Amino acid sequence: MPASTHPQALVLIFFSFAAMLAATEKTADPVAIPNGEAFSIKDYLVPGKTVVFSFLSSYSPPCPCEACESLGDPLKALHQSREDVVVVEVDINRDDVTKIDWGSPVAQQFGLRRVPHFIVYGPEGELLAKDDDRVDAAEGRSMVHDMLVALPGHAEGHASMKADERRGG
Repeated sequence: MPASTHPQALVLIFFSFAAMLAATEKTADPVAIPNGEAFSIKDYLVPGKTVVFSFLSSYSPPCPCEACESLGDPLKALHQSREDVVVVEVDINRDDVTKIDWGSPVAQQFGLRRVPHFIVYGPEGELLAKDDDRVDAAEGRSMVHDMLVALPGHAEGHASMKADERRGG
């Protein structure tokens, strides 16, 4: 039977198309990947844009820099203030977990051991920076923090995190 006789098929096609469009163009708000779901980074890269993947949990603050709080939601501010930057917020928690969900599919997929965790891709799809488990390896966090500091509205006099905060310590 044709899809037009099955309204559910039309709805599925519509939402599939909308998801593909969101992954190839910049949207008004950051793209959200909910519920600790595994995903493919390449599906969310936007040609010509720097893409920041932010792995977060509602049980952990998004940024250790108090001055970033002056931006309200710092990652949303980054996404909306910079035309060349796209933020993809990845919630590592499944709905039924009431602490940081290290066992979620996405936490397992990316080997996450701390949050926030950042992976940054450049406009040509190349990896620019990535955090890892080592305390001294927070290149992604450092790059994102530098982007936040440059935004209008970032609290004056607090332009840099302490070195141990950048490293996740």
